Amino acid sequence: MADRPQGLPEEAQEISSVGFNNYIGPFYRLPDTDGGAVRRFAFVVAEKHMNSAGSIHGGMLMALVDMAMGQTSRAETGATGGSTVSLNSDFVGPGRLHDVIEARVRVTRRARTMIFLSAELFAGDRLILVATGLWKVIGAP
Repeated sequence: MADRPQGLPEEAQEISSVGFNNYIGPFYRLPDTDGGAVRRFAFVVAEKHMNSAGSIHGGMLMALVDMAMGQTSRAETGATGGSTVSLNSDFVGPGRLHDVIEARVRVTRRARTMIFLSAELFAGDRLILVATGLWKVIGAP
């Protein structure tokens, strides 16, 4: 991709395709790690993502983790859809302009119609957010 933002690996694939994500993205899918147990997503912080204190807006970080967990829940279950039931986020550090923010998502438990996930967001090697979430699985095989 010729217009890939600086800092993203060659394997990054843009996944923003509809609605809200088109306004706040673009978002990218990165290669899995840990034998496929960790799904990875990223975006590059732009001026539109900043707050008045000079760091990334917390709502943007929550939007990334919500999207990443939702994508992971569908990929892990084969579901055609899903919805966020619960999303808990703890902010542990700031993100700055032009940072590549990476989400690393793990499934922690699966039930028939629900999936539990955890995520960490990093700016380089700096942890900036930890989250847990619960998704309702819709249309799973």
